[in-house]
Amino acid sequence: MSRRRRSTPRTPGDALDGLLDAIAPEDAEDLGLARIQRAWPGAVGEAIAGAARPVAVVDGVLHVACQEATWAHEIQMLEATVIARIRDAGFGDIRAIRARSGATGSAPRRR
Repeated sequence: MSRRRRSTPRTPGDALDGLLDAIAPEDAEDLGLARIQRAWPGAVGEAIAGAARPVAVVDGVLHVACQEATWAHEIQMLEATVIARIRDAGFGDIRAIRARSGATGSAPRRR
């Protein structure tokens, strides 16, 4: 069996997107989180993305783990702007953000 060759090479970004899509979780909430994590730097900028990362989506609330309280406060102050940018990126089901400092990156417990 032979493979069909592409007429033009793929960019590294396209190759990584294909790989990420192939290994993405099947659970809808986890899949949404994986996609938000990919879009995060564009939504918040490189400075915030370097200090804070999305760790869970629970009932429309995006939970973010931050390295320091300053970053958690910054994200909460920019919540409306960040939500709008996340929605612009195609994630309309996010209605709130909860940022915590000192978070280990684990998902919040469901009650």
